[in-house]
Amino acid sequence: MNEVEKIDSIEHETGAIYDHLFTAYSDKLFDESVELFFKRHKMWNIDLDWFRDKVCLDAGCGGGRFVVALSRLGAKKVYGVDISKDAVRVARGRVAERGFADRTEIKNASVLEIPLEDNSVDYVVCSGVILLSPEPYKAFLELNRVLKSGGKMFLSVYGKGGLKWLANDLFRYTICKIIPFGAMEKIWQFAGVPANKRYNMLDNLYTPLTKRFTEKEIRQWFTDNGYTDLRRVKFERYDYETLGSRIVHGEGWIQIYADKIIR
Repeated sequence: MNEVEKIDSIEHETGAIYDHLFTAYSDKLFDESVELFFKRHKMWNIDLDWFRDKVCLDAGCGGGRFVVALSRLGAKKVYGVDISKDAVRVARGRVAERGFADRTEIKNASVLEIPLEDNSVDYVVCSGVILLSPEPYKAFLELNRVLKSGGKMFLSVYGKGGLKWLANDLFRYTICKIIPFGAMEKIWQFAGVPANKRYNMLDNLYTPLTKRFTEKEIRQWFTDNGYTDLRRVKFERYDYETLGSRIVHGEGWIQIYADKIIR
């Protein structure tokens, strides 16, 4: 298997897992996930009015939660891309049901080959996506390619270290090698675990790749490519600043907001 075939295989396997995870959300869980976008941005003191009339991209849009959120904020155009064909289908339906079909465009595509022109969007959100890619930095460069000078990027990835990942990997390379994804999902579903909780756990256990990073290296990606005003914003479950959380979560959930320098 050559390198291209290897990448295609990894993306196909990853997409198949998310075919199940994102499409299992009820309307209630989906709408709650949309509201989280507003709640967190207010907590981070991000000006929500900034998104009005902007062209936005959700790279790895899943079921469309950020596409809907950005549309509700008055974005002029919102693009979404995802490698999961079923997630794209469901996202298109959810966007249409909420009245935003005319200002959105959602495609089945990889973050390694985003079907947009250079310097074509004002804002990129890519949350928990490039860590699944066989070439994370190349994916970052794709996000950078489509983002205009003066635009904003929000990137989130898993940080290295911590007991949580040790336990995750112990389970991943033992039990999950015996029980296939489909069977495990049915077990959790039968046990009453809601779709959002299944998503938060099963993707880390069954995707072919789940890479982790240091905050230092992610910041370096941004500075090397001409970004300024880098802000790490907190994710409520991973308070990486306390000793106890560092022991459990390591570097935590690394979320960076950054501005691309105007040139």
